[in-house]
Amino acid sequence: MVVLVADRTLSASYKVLFEGIFATMQTTKVPSLAMRRFVSPPARTDRCGRAITAPLGLRRLEASLLAGGKLTADQVVVTTPERLPGLLGPHVKAVGVSSSDPLGCGMSNTTTSSFWGGRLYTAHWMERMMGLIRRAKERWGFAVVAGGAGAWQYLAHPEQIEAHGIDVVFDGFCEAQAPRLFADLVEGRPVEPVVREAGTLADLVQPIRGASLLGIIELSRGCGRGCGFCTSGSRRMEHLDVETILADLRINVAAGVTNVVSGSEDLFRYGSSDGRVDFARLHALLTAMRQVEGLSFMQIDHANIASVAQLDDEQLREARRLLSWRRATDYLWVNMGVESANGHLVAANSPGKLAPYRPEDWEDLVLEVTDKTLRTGFYPVLSLVLGLPGETLDDVVRTRRLVERLDQMGGVIFPVFHEPLDARRTGRFSLETMTDEHLDLYTACYEINFRRVPALFWDNQRAGGTSWAKRTAMQLLGKLEVRAWRKNFARVRRAIRERSAAAEAQAGPDAA
Repeated sequence: MVVLVADRTLSASYKVLFEGIFATMQTTKVPSLAMRRFVSPPARTDRCGRAITAPLGLRRLEASLLAGGKLTADQVVVTTPERLPGLLGPHVKAVGVSSSDPLGCGMSNTTTSSFWGGRLYTAHWMERMMGLIRRAKERWGFAVVAGGAGAWQYLAHPEQIEAHGIDVVFDGFCEAQAPRLFADLVEGRPVEPVVREAGTLADLVQPIRGASLLGIIELSRGCGRGCGFCTSGSRRMEHLDVETILADLRINVAAGVTNVVSGSEDLFRYGSSDGRVDFARLHALLTAMRQVEGLSFMQIDHANIASVAQLDDEQLREARRLLSWRRATDYLWVNMGVESANGHLVAANSPGKLAPYRPEDWEDLVLEVTDKTLRTGFYPVLSLVLGLPGETLDDVVRTRRLVERLDQMGGVIFPVFHEPLDARRTGRFSLETMTDEHLDLYTACYEINFRRVPALFWDNQRAGGTSWAKRTAMQLLGKLEVRAWRKNFARVRRAIRERSAAAEAQAGPDAA
């Protein structure tokens, strides 16, 4: 038998995407009981221990293993960390483990942990689960395969491979190589310790066999914009066919999951064969999706500023209409990466991100797209990257001025620390390299968020069917977190100034 499981933050019951994002950013400063029962309540399972919902990556792996013809549905079990101990035994030949952030190296998450302290729950719970798996492996002798979006972290920190009892690290999409790999493990044949898949493999995708976490529906794979800090940057974008997407929707609805999320690095580029949008294909997809009965709420994950800029107001309003299903939301948010006000800096770190526009027009483009999304019914959730390689003090100050202009329009802005995919390379940004200007930029963004995120969160939870009691409790928790954030900002400000004073004293009076 093959058992598939994901880290605990991905094996949970969330109603809307914001709940999942909020949970994966928490550290052990939050009490474990509150995390397990309230912030990240456990995913449901059936009597046999099979997960009712599971991360999309595990569902894709499950489907590919069953389509490979070597394993049957009785031999592949997707479960949760809570039910895992009862499933491990001599009958298990391989355990596949998926995580998006197994070592706590994810760019957004390291930013949070830098300010809050403690250890990210993604890494904390993963370590505990891997300890359980390692001890069971010593007794029963099965093989352990680690994959998922965070597999690159094991390759960047190879000492953790042995520490977590891992036999194979699988980096990339599963459809081409996973069926043979798991068949070899079940049959006891030797395998390579690292399997890399460079292809996007959209043409090999099989419809999922069970509901996905948050109802995530994969529309496209890869991105190809070339962002050096993103695992999708080097993979060209490929699109799933409409029938596969609709089949995944129907599987979710049949399991009672009616709030879904568009899985794509750039929703508005669906159907495009290059960097230019193909609105006709996107429109056809959204029209077909809207006809699936039983769906209530569609959330958007990512889009690219350059893609939104290519659409006119009428097209965006039509997309907004098609995305408004049975439960309407006032804040249909879309995440777009700004990174910096300096378009040349953005282009240097993300070669294809601006195409077909010029680096010198980037700042105006950001303002134009923010205004366009707001007036056509979308809500911009923008992100910045602090400490991009090549960043100057002038870039930080200029980005701060851009944030002030964006604040006048609306939306929210989340700054994150630059974290290279290989953490041992130079270019990692941290509190130790943060300047007063960086902190000014960071706090300016969060003061905007403190004002606007509560209404955004409440509205998304309402549309997603979260109970009034939980919504109210989350709002109260948010107020407490705002106070804690401001205290942390003050603490970091003192540390920066103490570090600066110490450096000046060490340099001596002649340094000037």
